[in-house]
Amino acid sequence: MIFTDAIFFAFLAIVFSGYWLIKGKEARLSLLLVASAVFYGWWDWRFLGLIGFVILVSWAVARFAAARPIGDKNRRRALIFGISANLLVIAIFKYFGFFADSAAMALASVGIDPGWTVLNILLPVGISFYVFQAISYIVDVARGDLAPEHRLRRVALYIAFFPQLVAGPIVRAASFFPQMERSKAFTGALFFAGLRAFALGFAYKAGIADNLAQFVDPVYGDASVMGDTDLAKWSNLALIGATLAFGGLIYFDFAGYSLMAIGVARWFGYYIPKNFDYPYSSPAIDDFWRRWHISLSSWLRDYLYIPLGGNRHGEGKTYRNLMVTMVLGGLWHGAAWTFVAWGAMHGAALAVHRALFKGKRALGFGLGLLATQLFVLLTWVPFRAESFGDTVTVWSAFLGLRDGGSLTLSPLVWLVLPLIALDAALGRGLLKQITQLPLWRRPVFYWSGLGMTAGFILALYPLEAAPFVYFQF
Repeated sequence: MIFTDAIFFAFLAIVFSGYWLIKGKEARLSLLLVASAVFYGWWDWRFLGLIGFVILVSWAVARFAAARPIGDKNRRRALIFGISANLLVIAIFKYFGFFADSAAMALASVGIDPGWTVLNILLPVGISFYVFQAISYIVDVARGDLAPEHRLRRVALYIAFFPQLVAGPIVRAASFFPQMERSKAFTGALFFAGLRAFALGFAYKAGIADNLAQFVDPVYGDASVMGDTDLAKWSNLALIGATLAFGGLIYFDFAGYSLMAIGVARWFGYYIPKNFDYPYSSPAIDDFWRRWHISLSSWLRDYLYIPLGGNRHGEGKTYRNLMVTMVLGGLWHGAAWTFVAWGAMHGAALAVHRALFKGKRALGFGLGLLATQLFVLLTWVPFRAESFGDTVTVWSAFLGLRDGGSLTLSPLVWLVLPLIALDAALGRGLLKQITQLPLWRRPVFYWSGLGMTAGFILALYPLEAAPFVYFQF
């Protein structure tokens, strides 16, 4: 089930009612854990065993490591084992086929028959998110930054908490565990805080992202199914419009999911930090990555970039660490060389920006915003395209280096530009004065405005909801 399905609202109503009706912290934790198992098992109950394995390994390794003094070789071995076991889960289910195919193609290119058949392994939904969350828990305990949780149920709920289980945000144990221990009371403030986040996320996803998918999928979908030659039927303007639409789609889709996850968590008395901070208002590439998918960016910084050495050992190694971090971050998104290329381009951009500007904004806000967002838009092409050939075709359309086809997209596709601009303006506080007008503060106008917005969103709601983009990661 997904957050925009009718079945989810029925599920949520049952869990929400039971959670606040029953008394006792332990009973509520048990209910949330059972609900999380039902939520995850809804896709395929067989994968409950997989997430159970991740939970059990993480709990046992953390306890074993914490029982040894810091610096003890067995503590380090436990850390290595815990990380390796979790990464092996991803390697088997997400990357085995990719690397096997790549090896087979490399052997075939030199005339060697690989002689093996690659299994088609089903990718468990959300595997990259909950595995990274499990790794962060093991590392934090092994470093001595976090006391181990001896109760298996709490580790299980931390890793499997259903609001953010399948697409994040990636939550840190140091933030989540104390929240399990606090007494919780249902209040109007709690309910409306969750409602505001969920409603905005629903608007982003159902009202904007799902409608943008109708422009993106016919163009990029053809490329993924039939190959480069089929792109010839689309005009250059159609390829540019579809790419702009995808830039809006991936943001409003993923930011929408994150907001809904934050809202649902609030309804149960849990706080999940924001995952997006208006990234399309960023005037520099490093600022973009401080605002985009914040939970992943900070995870890569704390558990990969800094352990590699960060910026502590000279500029050369800093650039290397940036590249390694972003390439692996690209590979995290999907088992394809196009994702690796996307990560490498962003790593190179971060390195160049650091080399030229030393972290300062030297282009001015306007020019920096234009350059940054144009780069981000162009790099969305390999992220969405199914091949490098498709990527070159779309880039050629931007440069006017191809003869376009006859098919065009509806002019409505260009509505994505004011939507992105409006979101960026909100992020920069440019509309703050409007929202603070005394007229807007009056309850009758406030709730009437929200009602009209809700009606508009429901009118735009597609007959067939699209799955969240990041479910495939």
